Amino acid sequence: MTEYRGPDSRRNPWKAPKPYGYGPASASALFIAAPLFTAAALSLAGVVGGADDEFRWPGPILLILVIAALILVASIQLAYYARLHLYSYDDLVTWLGPGYVEDYETRLRSDQKRDQKIWTRYQLRAVHAFNVGTMLLGVGVAAALVPPVCGEQPKWRWAAAAVVCAATVIDAIWVTYMHMKALNHRTNWFYRSVRGLIEKTRRERG
Repeated sequence: MTEYRGPDSRRNPWKAPKPYGYGPASASALFIAAPLFTAAALSLAGVVGGADDEFRWPGPILLILVIAALILVASIQLAYYARLHLYSYDDLVTWLGPGYVEDYETRLRSDQKRDQKIWTRYQLRAVHAFNVGTMLLGVGVAAALVPPVCGEQPKWRWAAAAVVCAATVIDAIWVTYMHMKALNHRTNWFYRSVRGLIEKTRRERG
């Protein structure tokens, strides 16, 4: 009895996420962080709705937080649908058996290639929705920290709002940079600018 060997990847490549860890990494954000951010957005919306006199712009803040929560929920749904189409050659061998995979290799490889495209398309939409949702959540939190006209300790609340705004902007820049790096979009001015700044900082630190 001969040992079963998988197809030669040099001749019959099976599709894989790029980079290879992109699937598990994005799943951590979309299935763990996104529900937590959604809960945070809805909780803060409940606070704003119940004490609107404590906030400078209660109506816009509520709208921003609700939109952020809905977009984050959409990211979870998109990620779930995308994940249905992500599987590897080893998964097929485990589920179907090596003999079946060997007999129907051509069809299974074609199906996996098609499903990989579906996963890539919807996963990208899910990641975009997650990033937009987190940015809106940051904006909503910053707006909620702005003191009302007659609020106490306004300087501290303004300082807190400024910190959240700065963190949100930095996060947006970093997320965009890492997204371009992961998808190998490294020729545009934004990526080159951020990359140059990172390298300059490293040189200055020695």
